[in-house]
Amino acid sequence: MRNKAIPLLVLIVIGLVTVWGITQEDDENNIYKMIKLIDNVTVETYRNYVDPIDTPKLIKAGIKGMLQTLDPHTQFFEKKQYDDLKVGTQGKFEGIGVVIGLRDEVLTVISPIEGTPGYRVGLQAGDQIVKIEGRSTKGISMEDAIEKLRGPKGSVVHISVRRKAEPNLLEYDITRDVIEIKSVPYYGVLDNNIGYIRLSRFSEESGYELREAITFLQEKEIDGLVLDLRSNPGGLLSQAIEVAGLFLNAGDLIVYTKGKSAFQNKDFQNRSDGIYKEKPLVVLVNRGSASASEIVSGAIQDHDRGLVLGSRTFGKGLVQSIIPLDDGQALKITTAKYYIPSGRCIQRDDYLQRASTSIISDYTLEEEDSLLDYEEDFENDFEDLTGLDPEEDTFDSTELPTFFTDNGRIVYGGGGIFPDIRYTPEILTRLEVELERKTMFFGFAVNYTTDHKELEPGFEVDDEIMTEFMDYLEENEFSYKSRAEEELDKIIQLAEENGYDETTMELIESLQASLEREKDKDFERSMEYIINGIKREIIAKLWGTEKRYELVTTKTDPELNEAIRVLTDSEEYNNYLNP
Repeated sequence: MRNKAIPLLVLIVIGLVTVWGITQEDDENNIYKMIKLIDNVTVETYRNYVDPIDTPKLIKAGIKGMLQTLDPHTQFFEKKQYDDLKVGTQGKFEGIGVVIGLRDEVLTVISPIEGTPGYRVGLQAGDQIVKIEGRSTKGISMEDAIEKLRGPKGSVVHISVRRKAEPNLLEYDITRDVIEIKSVPYYGVLDNNIGYIRLSRFSEESGYELREAITFLQEKEIDGLVLDLRSNPGGLLSQAIEVAGLFLNAGDLIVYTKGKSAFQNKDFQNRSDGIYKEKPLVVLVNRGSASASEIVSGAIQDHDRGLVLGSRTFGKGLVQSIIPLDDGQALKITTAKYYIPSGRCIQRDDYLQRASTSIISDYTLEEEDSLLDYEEDFENDFEDLTGLDPEEDTFDSTELPTFFTDNGRIVYGGGGIFPDIRYTPEILTRLEVELERKTMFFGFAVNYTTDHKELEPGFEVDDEIMTEFMDYLEENEFSYKSRAEEELDKIIQLAEENGYDETTMELIESLQASLEREKDKDFERSMEYIINGIKREIIAKLWGTEKRYELVTTKTDPELNEAIRVLTDSEEYNNYLNP
C-alpha cells in the first residue's frame, strides 16, 4: 500500500507547487485552500476506503464532476476521446469509406462514400456487415464498429456481408485509404436560374469547396444564390471567416471575441474582397444552425449583404480552447464568447441550463486555430424530424435588446440569429416521424431495388410501388401510436386505477376504436410526404446523394422554394434590406 501511494502523493505535491503561482493572483477565490481540500479527500479516500480503489477512475470522475458545474462545452477528454476529437472537422480519416448505422440492431451500410475503397469494391446501401475479421458483429456498438473498420492507410480489413437476394455471405478484403468528407455535398442551378449550395459542416476544406461551387455557378450566370446552412452545427472558426469572406468586402468585420483575459479579445476581419458580393443572396437557417453557421449568417445580415430566411438559430457562441495534457489527454475549456459586427452576442444567456450540443467523436483540433462546436448533421435526427417547437420560435421583440445593421435595419440580440424572413416548416405528423425513425423508407428502398433494377432516375412512385410499400410495412409489422392515442392511454390508466364503471369504459373503448379508424386516414393525409420519402431513398440507393438532391430534395423543399421566390422578386428582396 505504501509503495502504491507514493506516485499519487508525488502528483499531489507537484500539483500544489504548480498552483502556488495561481493563488497569488486569485486570493479572492482561495483556490489553494480548495485544492488542498481536494487533495485531502483524495488521499484519505485512497488510504481508508474498505475496498480496492481504481485511482485513475476516481480522479477522472472528480475532474468530470468539477467541469459539469460549468457550461456543457467544457470537457475533459481521455486519450481515445481526444484522438476521435481530431477527426471530424479535418474532413478526413483513414478507413474504408462507408456510412454505417445500426438497423434492427444489425450493423448496416447506410451508403458507401463515392470514390472510396468501400465504394470501389461494390458495397451497397443495405448491406449487413455480419463479421469483421471473422468475428460476429452481433451486439456491437457503433463506437466499436468504427474503431474496427478504421485503420492506417494501406492496411487491410476483412468483412463478411449479408445482402438481400444473395444466398451466401459476400467476403471482402478492403484496403483502407484516406477518406475525405465533403463539406459541400451538393450545388447546382435551380428554377428561375437561382444557384443553390448546401454547406453541411465547417471543416478544413469548407472555404475551398464553397469557392469552387460559387465559381461554377457564376460561370452559369446565375441571377441569385441560396446558401443552405440548415442543421449545420459549425466547425472551425478559420473556415467560418473564410466562408463569410466570400460574400463580403475586404476589411469587413466578421466576428470578434471577448473573454476574461486581454489576449482572448480579438477581431476577425475579411482579408480580401469576396467573389460573390453583389448579386442577391438568401441564407437558409434553422434551430440546428449553430456556431460557425451563426457567425456566417450573422455577418451577412449585419452587413446587409443578403437575407436570412428560416427560424431562430441555436445560439451557440462560446469559444473553446484545447489544452493538451499528459498521456494524450486534453481539456477543452470555454475561454470567450463570439460577437458579430452589430455587437450582438451569438450565445444565448441560458446556456448553463441547456443540454450539451457536443458530440465528442465529431470534434477536431487544428494547431493555432480556435474551435467551434461541431455536431452531426441533423437530417435524420428524431428530434429534428418532429419540427420546430412553436414556443421555441416565438419572441417578444420588446423584451430583446436591439442592434443595427450597416443600413440601419433593426436586428435583435438575446442569442442566436433572428431571420429577416421567418419561415417555420410544418411539423411532421406522428406517422411521418415514425416512418423516418424506424427507417421504413430506407429499408423499402433496399428491398425494392434488389428486384427492380430497370428503374430510371425520372421514375414516379405509382400505385404498384405504393402497394409494395404498404406490403413491406405489414411484413415488418410497422405500427405507431398517434398523439391522441397516447393521451387516451393515460385516460385508460387513470380509469382503471380509479375503478370507473362499465359504461364509462365502453365509451373509452368506443373512442379507442374511432381513433384507430382515424389512423387509416393518416396515410391519405401524408401521401405526398410518403411518396417523396420513397423516391428519395430509392434514388439515393441507386444513384447517390447528388441525384437525391437534384431530383427530390431541391424539388420538394418548401423553405427553399420560398427563398427562390424572394430572390426572383427584386422589389420584395430590396424592401427587406431597407431600414
